[in-house]
Amino acid sequence: MFDTGAFAFVWLWVFALLPLPWLVRRLLSAKSDVQQGGLYIPFADDIKQANSADRPQQTHAWKYLLLWLVWLLLVIGAARPQWVGELVDVARSGRDLMLAIDLSGSMQEQDFELSGRRVDRLTATKVIASDFIKQ
Repeated sequence: MFDTGAFAFVWLWVFALLPLPWLVRRLLSAKSDVQQGGLYIPFADDIKQANSADRPQQTHAWKYLLLWLVWLLLVIGAARPQWVGELVDVARSGRDLMLAIDLSGSMQEQDFELSGRRVDRLTATKVIASDFIKQ
């Protein structure tokens, strides 16, 4: 873990991926010189020149700068940055419990016995749950 005081990167090795877009572009541009077979369009070069003349070169620079910034932020996020501070003891008391109780008509069935008398299922559940909570 790389630690700069209160800020740390858990996976420092991820920063080795920073030059990956440059390497991919370099490898793909070397293969782009290969001509591929396809449909011959006689005016395709004219269209390519018209498109390149319409867009100034500055937009390409901003686009690449923005893409590199996004890549840098993705790599930083993948390195698992963590804010590391002093350890703080958190006092814990009690338990968080949730009790789900069926309230359908079948809970009115009197098939339980408490203290010698027959009670319905909902009443038995309430008595048993309250005893559990008290203990």
